[in-house]
Amino acid sequence: MSNKNFYIEKNNQTNETVYIEYDKMKGYKITPKTKKEDAIEVNKIVIVSPTLSEKIIKKKIEHKIAQLFKKLEEIVESGGGDEGTIRNTLLDAERLKLMIINNYIKYLGNTYASLTLKKIELIIKELRVGLYKSQQKEILHPYFYNYEEEQEEKKGRRGR
Repeated sequence: MSNKNFYIEKNNQTNETVYIEYDKMKGYKITPKTKKEDAIEVNKIVIVSPTLSEKIIKKKIEHKIAQLFKKLEEIVESGGGDEGTIRNTLLDAERLKLMIINNYIKYLGNTYASLTLKKIELIIKELRVGLYKSQQKEILHPYFYNYEEEQEEKKGRRGR
């Protein structure tokens, strides 16, 4: 199959083919992941419309934040959760924060970007607190266990 570039425009009735160099076009680039039989194969999509690219990015970010909140809720409900789960969720949150700063900030408005980064920062802080608590629990658990054993040994037969 030959490698051709096409430009799709709504409400254009001229029926002429326009060849453009989309490598030079500025916009949000998407690479589709789904491949279906009997369909046009698309390797790259460049969204030039700023409003459309902003909507797509917002939807993508909100979905990822919802996943992070769901993971955080599961961790809190399970009473601290597993340290590995907390670490993985923390890495995902920090990765999302860096992705927004490096890739998406130029497409988003300042207010939305700052609010989203604050949400992610709150998630990160809560995960760090949970990680600290789970580490302290693991460190202090043997001491409490030994203390309880000593107390039970002392309770033995007193007064006989």
